[in-house]
Amino acid sequence: MLRTATLADVERLVTFTADVLRFQDSQEPAEIFGRWTQDLLGGRHHRVRAQDAVLVEDRASGALVASTILISQTWTYGGVLVSVGQPELVGTLAAYRGRGLVRAVFEAIHAEAAARGHQLLAIAGIPVFYRQFGYEPALARGGGPWVPLGDLELPAPGTGPFRIRPARADDAGFLAATHTASRARYLVTAPHDERVWRYDLGERSAGSAQSLAFCVIETPAARPVGMLVHLPVLWNTAVAVGELEVIDGVSWRAVWPDVLAYLRATGEAYAARHARPFGQAASFWFIAPGHPLERIYKAPGTPRPSWWYLRAPDVAALLTTVRPALERHLADSPLTGHSGELRLAWDRGGVQLVLEGGRMVKVAPWAPARDVLGQESGAPSKDPRRPSALFPGLSVLQLLFGFRSVEELEHAFPDCVVRDQEARALLNALFPRRPSDVWALV
Repeated sequence: MLRTATLADVERLVTFTADVLRFQDSQEPAEIFGRWTQDLLGGRHHRVRAQDAVLVEDRASGALVASTILISQTWTYGGVLVSVGQPELVGTLAAYRGRGLVRAVFEAIHAEAAARGHQLLAIAGIPVFYRQFGYEPALARGGGPWVPLGDLELPAPGTGPFRIRPARADDAGFLAATHTASRARYLVTAPHDERVWRYDLGERSAGSAQSLAFCVIETPAARPVGMLVHLPVLWNTAVAVGELEVIDGVSWRAVWPDVLAYLRATGEAYAARHARPFGQAASFWFIAPGHPLERIYKAPGTPRPSWWYLRAPDVAALLTTVRPALERHLADSPLTGHSGELRLAWDRGGVQLVLEGGRMVKVAPWAPARDVLGQESGAPSKDPRRPSALFPGLSVLQLLFGFRSVEELEHAFPDCVVRDQEARALLNALFPRRPSDVWALV
């Protein structure tokens, strides 16, 4: 039986989630996911309630056997607000897997997301698995460098030109402003206002999977100049940084030694407190591509990122919403003021974009005509019934969200077809490859 959860189900969901979402190959429940579930559904979270969860029960035994939570939030695409739903903490008891329960849960989640007006769904989870429900990896998550600390000559913590201290509730405004200013470098982001920062600073349960340590970087005169966010425990054998930002007018390179000195001292303290080895390293894996860190520290190698899997039920409606951002992309390109048309087709979908003088005057669903004579070979054609470009599966989402360029998609997918040079130029102008950084509101 599939139904919406109630407050009476929260304790069962907490235990269930910790048990099902164990770390890979672990024999022990992951309590951090249980605490996160408690925060989301137990009334502590500022935007999620118990009824945002969907669960499945065994009618015979009454056992809870599958569940998922839908977390509603707002992201931005080129500065334009987009309504997003995030399915999270997806799980099924091992004995009940392979029966289509997650598919049924996702059908319910997708229906609820449509009722709430979400134009995009996003999930970060099991590789490959969510493709079967219409999701495509289209935004990078992390991939920042691993920084060895052992052999570096660093100032003693607190003795350099900058200090790093724990953030307080009254720092929420500074953190919000600093974080917001940094988002200008990215295509897709999740805005965090002061309410979100107050929740992060003091309202989460200790030991939740989303519990973080928030710090303010300041001068000896207590002038705040930046922020540092890291995990409150060692991640493998390193101190893991989730966010590092510095305000305008302050040198990133000048702040860098004091940040590393703080991270080394913190790693040593965590190792002593939890009796775990510290590998004398800081992991900046959670830092997104395009971050200033890339220009102040040359990493010997770049770790592989993971991905946000995205689902866009109505691509034409989504592109209509973000049309102002697309027109800005065009204005900033060699095709500023261009008039023309793009017809894009992909697995069971398509869209038509019409431009006049640099304005997008039409965005509509579109499909290739079935009565076109002659086989499709991708050669140039003036027949308006043929697509300007063909994308295998849902790979078009990688283009729309700046994850891959047209040329990269052609390299990755041999059956990706761009018909002519004008189509190629328009695709590159409207959908330039750009980094994104989404720290979801969970």
